[in-house]
Amino acid sequence: MKKNKFYFVAIIALVVFLVQPKVWHGLRDYFTKIDFETQLGLKSDVESNRSNSQLLELDLKDKKQIEVAKHSGFTQTELEKSKYSWIKFSGVTVTGKLKEVNLVVTPKSLNNDKNSEKELKDIRPLGWHDGQKELVKIPIVSKGLINFTLDKNRVFTGTKQTAETLNQVMSKVYESVLTSGQPARVRVTPIYKIVSQIPSGLIVESKGISTNPLDFKVYVINQQKGYRLNYLTGTLKMEEN
Repeated sequence: MKKNKFYFVAIIALVVFLVQPKVWHGLRDYFTKIDFETQLGLKSDVESNRSNSQLLELDLKDKKQIEVAKHSGFTQTELEKSKYSWIKFSGVTVTGKLKEVNLVVTPKSLNNDKNSEKELKDIRPLGWHDGQKELVKIPIVSKGLINFTLDKNRVFTGTKQTAETLNQVMSKVYESVLTSGQPARVRVTPIYKIVSQIPSGLIVESKGISTNPLDFKVYVINQQKGYRLNYLTGTLKMEEN
């Protein structure tokens, strides 16, 4: 009798748990985001959705960016939090490496920021050395999308080529929000080798809301054509022919 009562209470507790909004949305997102063949391991999704470790193993010499997946990886629950502009930094690791940043860009948050250069002057991001002509200090997110305060935990050491490519990707978000008049969800995730101070690149993904057609996930590679960047020391040396 006690055993049956235990099973009855356990079932009731499980039902109560599953009907909670956050739990239900999470399960729904998982089973609708991935098709059943992939869930059962019957096909590989490597080509259309590369993992972080796979990105580090690819031969990306002389490339500026590559497509990680056909679409962004945001869940429906994440997209529901996109009515107003906001930005959330995940901070840094115990060794000072930048973690991902999430934000919502709206037409009202767009701006023509002109203070970044002044703010960056006294900031020394991880792996930074003065005198490296092809290296620059790069905000992890463009301040033209949303205003925030720059500090060493929101800036990384990168190449001029990376800064230009990342700016092009951020401009794509800017133009889409401006043209459609609708918000966009954005996430930037720095990717590091195990022993390094400087990111090998950044995964940038964005999804437009409502009539905003934006939807992409790319990997911006932190390198400079004709040079070899040491991600541990922060030195950039010209490659020998």
